[in-house]
Amino acid sequence: MKLDKGLERKVWTPEQIAQHCKKIGADKPPEPQNEFPFKITAPKQGRWGKYLK
Repeated sequence: MKLDKGLERKVWTPEQIAQHCKKIGADKPPEPQNEFPFKITAPKQGRWGKYLK
């Protein structure tokens, strides 16, 4: 079926959707992300510019 703007529309069966999801890797949960880069913070500075421990 053609739409007005030249786009083609297809209706997928549930089997085709499952096959496509498996092909692109969307059939399983995503890999856990490495949290280490997000835990690095800058040194803390106090009121007069001195570093806090």
